Amino acid sequence: MRYLLILLIGFVSLFANDAFISPSKLKSYLKNDNLIIIDVSDYQIYKKSHIKGAIHSDISDFIDKESPYHLSNPPQDIQDEIQALGIDTNSHVVIYAHNTKKGILNSSYLAFILTNSGFENISILDGGYLSWVFQHEFLTSTEILAPDDGTFIVKDNNNSLISVNSLKNAHVSSTIIDARSPQAYYGVIRSDGLITDGHIPNAKNSFYSYNFLTDSTLRKQKELDEIYIDGHELKKDDNIIVYGDNIFSATMEFYILYNHMGFKNTKIYGAGLLEWSRDLKLPMTRFKWE
Repeated sequence: MRYLLILLIGFVSLFANDAFISPSKLKSYLKNDNLIIIDVSDYQIYKKSHIKGAIHSDISDFIDKESPYHLSNPPQDIQDEIQALGIDTNSHVVIYAHNTKKGILNSSYLAFILTNSGFENISILDGGYLSWVFQHEFLTSTEILAPDDGTFIVKDNNNSLISVNSLKNAHVSSTIIDARSPQAYYGVIRSDGLITDGHIPNAKNSFYSYNFLTDSTLRKQKELDEIYIDGHELKKDDNIIVYGDNIFSATMEFYILYNHMGFKNTKIYGAGLLEWSRDLKLPMTRFKWE
């Protein structure tokens, strides 16, 4: 039975909007009028070289500057930014960045913003910028602007973010996943801005970075099944809550679970440990694997 479940989830994830798209497949889409390629690297890096036809997006435009936990702007502001990228309901958005930790998380953060807004035809370029450079030469240093504002309308009812109170209420009935490094999870190092060490009680550790090979390409489906289905014993209908230091470090784990693996009951505790660890009344577990 479990073998059939693995096959089913693997089949769904492989054919669900190409959550991670290969350079060769992206190349075959280049003449598609609905394709929008977005580079989320720092602007100065984008200016030096980017995939031909890619527009630039500064993800800080989606962030509430007054939020101490780096949460996103209100829906109307998010919609304005999405439309400024030229995104319509029928667009296919491919996101990439240069191969840095910040770039990888920038990609998953924008993908999360779009998903949380009700837009799901999203792909992240597997292997990032370097994978494209190794296989193709369609590069330019000319800045590309979105030709027209898009028409996509944000859906308020597709909220994948939860609050600290929702997390406390859902704690018993949900699988909690800590997307940080094992060292941070175990409590031998403390992330910037945190007050206490360790992890939220009963949380499992699943470091987002371990889902990728050294060339930044996603692991094979068999290995991802071993991580999530065999290792974490996740089932299709499970309620899953992912957190990190903040929303950024949680978004790639969310993207893999929700967009690639097909676990559609996955949510993010957006304020993360920046909020949780500062409330000394909330428990933290240290020096324990769960």
